[in-house]
Amino acid sequence: MKFSKFFFVSGLLLLLAACVQPSAALSDTLRGDTATQPIEFQATTLVPSITSTITHTPTATATRTPNPTATRTAISPTPTPTIPTVTTFIADELSPIVTPVGYLADTCKYLENRWGRGKSEPGTIVVPIMFHSIAKPGRVISDATTISTEYFEFFMAYAEELGFSTITMDELVGFLTENEKIPERSMLLILDDRRPGVTELFMPYLEANDWTLTLAWPTTAGTNEELWARMESLAESGRLDVQSHGHDHIYIQDYTPFEEIEEEIYRPIEVIQAHFGTTPSAIIWPGGNFNDEAIQLAQEAGLRFGFTVYSRGPLMFNWIPLGAAEMEMDATLYVLPRYWSTAADVALNQAVAISEAAKQAANGVKADELYYLEHYCPAFKRD
Repeated sequence: MKFSKFFFVSGLLLLLAACVQPSAALSDTLRGDTATQPIEFQATTLVPSITSTITHTPTATATRTPNPTATRTAISPTPTPTIPTVTTFIADELSPIVTPVGYLADTCKYLENRWGRGKSEPGTIVVPIMFHSIAKPGRVISDATTISTEYFEFFMAYAEELGFSTITMDELVGFLTENEKIPERSMLLILDDRRPGVTELFMPYLEANDWTLTLAWPTTAGTNEELWARMESLAESGRLDVQSHGHDHIYIQDYTPFEEIEEEIYRPIEVIQAHFGTTPSAIIWPGGNFNDEAIQLAQEAGLRFGFTVYSRGPLMFNWIPLGAAEMEMDATLYVLPRYWSTAADVALNQAVAISEAAKQAANGVKADELYYLEHYCPAFKRD
């Protein structure tokens, strides 16, 4: 019985030796006399090796598990195109206190009119110039609104030399709202107040160049019949474009009674219709004064524009240069700027420079704006 137990234990030791590298002490025991050196199995010697083998199995399994997230992101979707930004042209020639402002909220409508067939080309400008008094030769000028006859004659020749033409207020409506075709270099010659003598001074130039003169005409009840008859006769030439300049030429202030503002807005429309057979499209604010209430009444009366006495820059389609006082009104087309006649040649030079810069800027963004039209304006049909 002891013999059989010896061989059973010896066989078991040999089997374990094949799987586990024995320690030095254990090797000596296997080589010694089993009768004099009995074998004692130490569980603490064998367990660590077996445990170490088992703990590696989960690690190997984890590394073979695929990562489904990595598989999905490896396939890149088609990138979404960036929508082009339609920006406002900035003119270096403007004063730092002047900001060009757009007035059309519909980008597609703006771009359709900007690039459509039969429209005014980018860079088309309108230069409104405000005239008051023109002194006769030899008269000493002592105020800031009067110009000499010599300067007037120089300016008219210079405007012709630069290729300017005049437009009417109705043509300005078409240009600013729909970019309707007008001469690339256009101007509004606006004569303030009742000055028939000055009006007659313009006439030879108007006839020679096929130009018109815009009258900012106060319709005061005290205007005598002789003056009305004279102005009506001049208007028959077709060279005058009569617009409102208020009724009593009141400088509108925040304290001006509502009834007076209302008369300044509405009464001139009736009087101009009665004497000239036309309806004004604009009010040239008397003294350049306006407020929110007056602008609201002008809109309700059907007037399309209002003009200030601020010299800010030329007008372009969806591009009006404004200062802080005008921007506060949030009614861009009712606070349009006008150049003063005392520096009218400088005004033309600035306007031409802005026009040329605007052309270059338009060419630089044309591709992006046409792309916007074709991809984001479904109603657009390119010729």
